[in-house]
Amino acid sequence: MTSTNQERINIDKLIKTKIVCTLGPASSSPEVLEKMIKAGMDIVRLNFSHGKHEEHRALFNTIRQLGEKYDHQVSIICDIQGPKIRTGRMKEPFTVIAGDKIKVTPKEVLGTKDLIEIKYEHMLTDLDKGDTIFINDGIIKLVVEGKDDSSLHCVVEAGGTISDHKGCNIPSGKLSIQVVTPKDARDLKFIAELNPEWVAASFIGSAKDVQSVRSYLKEYGNEDIKIISKIERPSALVNLDEIIETSDALMVARGDLGVEIATWDVPVAQKEMCRKSNKAGKPVIVATQMLESMTTTSRPTRAETTDVFNAVLDGADAVMLSGETSVGKYPVEAVRIMDSICGVAEKHLLKRKPESFESAHLGMTEITSMGCFTMAHLWPQLGWTGKVVVVTGPPSGYVARMVSKFRPPLDIITITDHIRTAREMNLVWGVRSVYDSVLKGIEDMESRNKQALKKAVELGLLNLKDHVLIVSRSLLGKHVGSNACIYDVAEVLKPTE
Repeated sequence: MTSTNQERINIDKLIKTKIVCTLGPASSSPEVLEKMIKAGMDIVRLNFSHGKHEEHRALFNTIRQLGEKYDHQVSIICDIQGPKIRTGRMKEPFTVIAGDKIKVTPKEVLGTKDLIEIKYEHMLTDLDKGDTIFINDGIIKLVVEGKDDSSLHCVVEAGGTISDHKGCNIPSGKLSIQVVTPKDARDLKFIAELNPEWVAASFIGSAKDVQSVRSYLKEYGNEDIKIISKIERPSALVNLDEIIETSDALMVARGDLGVEIATWDVPVAQKEMCRKSNKAGKPVIVATQMLESMTTTSRPTRAETTDVFNAVLDGADAVMLSGETSVGKYPVEAVRIMDSICGVAEKHLLKRKPESFESAHLGMTEITSMGCFTMAHLWPQLGWTGKVVVVTGPPSGYVARMVSKFRPPLDIITITDHIRTAREMNLVWGVRSVYDSVLKGIEDMESRNKQALKKAVELGLLNLKDHVLIVSRSLLGKHVGSNACIYDVAEVLKPTE
């Protein structure tokens, strides 16, 4: 769809679905990162489950330097670990089979076939007969049959090998877990200093959990960082509406979610999360195992290709690579292939019915955006070329998000005088964000619109033959209102006598 990768960054953003890449040993060098940007990477994810603070700082600074080179087209997500539950140490790895009996305790013991430690202090009070424990990404399944003062008595329903520090999932709605752990608190203090665009919060289960993460950031002096709630617990699905309401974005974290609910229920949950996030006009990321086989091979499976394709059709603003880019053998190729799949999927998006995506808080900006969607569909009939241009007033991407959620057929360019807003918009479907310092100090709407068009033409995002639909917000008066107008670029930018 593009003639060169450089054009993808410096000329136009033809692929509208954004790509998030987890960084790690395979993708930490400036050379590889630059290739990933050229291949289609829009956002990087720093995973705080691994690595030291100074390692993250060095990588953060490298990304910022590259972002400057590429017109702020790279944003950063810092992903905190959350309350991970793991097995303790084992005397040696051992295998259990279906029907075996085994005891589980929160106390520190050296694990054997008869008794293992799982590091969750409230285990004996929170779990009862019939509850399940999954170990090692759900491979091993234990069912509680009873308990005593020190341990749970379990039967193995699905067997496998148990070894040190394997992740555990306990899909009980009664867990007394603290979303912001002491480790998370330390990481959030450091992240507040780094000042990325986004924090991804793990194991969110309610609006209260989102507010807890936000209060920690506020306490550490940063109220600007936006929060992505990772949905990976059954309780989060029950409380989905309130979580979306209090979050800035959502992540469909299918790894842990696919262990805690039935595998065949994950696609249903994914579609619901995408639909509800779209209606709210908030970005949604679909993540986990999207091109998993590319961790070791240079091509994805047909099923993985179909998965990415369907995520775009479901309404994902962004799709995410994890091990494929952090530890995989082909990080650049994984980005390039995902970019290609998204491009093809976008050609098959069905025309949206705006009334199906009205939010619960319908206002003038959203009504204007619905009108933009209808007007954008007239462009081919009028024989016009061009784009939707959003000129932001206050440091907010709200207008661009409202325009984007209806999936108009024209590309969306957001021109802003706030670098942070420009970076935040990299997560929003279809938006090519541009930072323009010249807009600072220009308050008159017509003057701002003219400068925005001038900047877009300078960058090659528009040409003088285009007609554009400009959505802008007034900075004057008591009320901040949205306005949409059609402009002939050549007419607006013609020299005045």
